Amino acid sequence: MLITSVGYDENDEKVLKDFIEQGSEMLSKTGCKNITSHDSKQAPGLDIHEMGGVRMGKDPKTSLLNKWNQLHACKNVFVTDGACMTSVGNQNPSLTFMVITARATNYAVDELKKKNL
Repeated sequence: MLITSVGYDENDEKVLKDFIEQGSEMLSKTGCKNITSHDSKQAPGLDIHEMGGVRMGKDPKTSLLNKWNQLHACKNVFVTDGACMTSVGNQNPSLTFMVITARATNYAVDELKKKNL
């Protein structure tokens, strides 16, 4: 049985505090009034897209996926969520996930037709 535990660490709390402070300061400087902040204390991953963990790259020694989001070590496994991306620019990477998935699917279908998978 695999057990996974997810939680926030001290750095996560510091990042959130800084985000709230700087966000409030920016809003204030633009003339906003009555600025309030709220931390819902919800579990990690409920309002963000987790990224990284199954890096895409050319070298199996430094990445788990090839350029088609296919595992180097297991050719019939494709990973097309945020795990293949080591970072995200800002927010809402869902369209990128969709494109990566479409691209990997097209490749997988072509490989199946060639009997390579």
